[in-house]
Amino acid sequence: MVYLIAGKQNIRIKSQLKTIVKKSIGEIDAMNFVKFDATYVTVQEAIDEANYLPLGYENKAVVIDNCYFLLKEKGKNKIESEQDYQVLIDYLKNPNNNCDLFLLANTSDSDLDTKGEFYQLIDKNGQVIVLAEPKQEQWVDVVKHYFKEKWPNTIIDNDAANELARRTEGDYASLFNNGSKLALYTDHISYKDIVLMVTRPLEENAFLLFNYLIDGKNIDALTLYRDLKNANVKPETLISMISNQFRLLKRVSYLSRRGLSPDEIGKELNINPVRAKILKRNSVLVSSKIINQTLEDLYQLDLQIKSGQLDRNYSFELFLINFKRN
Repeated sequence: MVYLIAGKQNIRIKSQLKTIVKKSIGEIDAMNFVKFDATYVTVQEAIDEANYLPLGYENKAVVIDNCYFLLKEKGKNKIESEQDYQVLIDYLKNPNNNCDLFLLANTSDSDLDTKGEFYQLIDKNGQVIVLAEPKQEQWVDVVKHYFKEKWPNTIIDNDAANELARRTEGDYASLFNNGSKLALYTDHISYKDIVLMVTRPLEENAFLLFNYLIDGKNIDALTLYRDLKNANVKPETLISMISNQFRLLKRVSYLSRRGLSPDEIGKELNINPVRAKILKRNSVLVSSKIINQTLEDLYQLDLQIKSGQLDRNYSFELFLINFKRN
């Protein structure tokens, strides 16, 4: 059997692969499971392995990861000139019955070359599995299902599940990592446990850092940054995100002067009305001159850090301490 498994989150692809392989060949070892990376190994080498008879087993599994050749935009790959795709095409037309061949593509369904010969042959002679991303309103149910399946002896309160869903934001890797940590910590997960043990999304922390500066809470901003630094968040990342917040504040300030309400501003800029309301309030506290100067300061800070002229952590802390809104 030939399988194409595609999805945007690698952890889901691996989980789906594990489920199918377990049903097909049971316990995995070096004799019945072989994995290749298409960016380093040619397809003909992988197909040679797929054609070999499994030694001591009825079936085997061969996996080709990072199948860039299944995408609409294939990009540049050094190994491309060595690929003999006709070997793969011939195999897809007549696969080895004693081998399950898995082609993995870490991408969305819209980026797959569904009109290409590879896809068409797999769809005809095998199985295409596209792991669709859950919608935002479905994510709470995904969180609850995760605990029901993986940690059946652990209870998670509804408000805790809602907050965990908000903090993991559709990221399965984050859900699995934080879910395991929480289940090992307690068998009854409350909202307080989520607040204590699961970090807020980076974008939310950047927005909070920005608001601390606007509110004149420089020490709070510094404390938050040091927490983020301990979580391996780089100043360059925060500089970019804070700069975006100041650019957004500049646009909100302009629309506010034109008399638009927070709801109208939110619709115009495609942001949450609550966020628009906060930014409109902030636009009163900070002048256009300060916004423009801060954007220039952040640009220079980013440039000097990346060119090695300044220590990234020390210089960013100085910016947070010295920022003045007026």
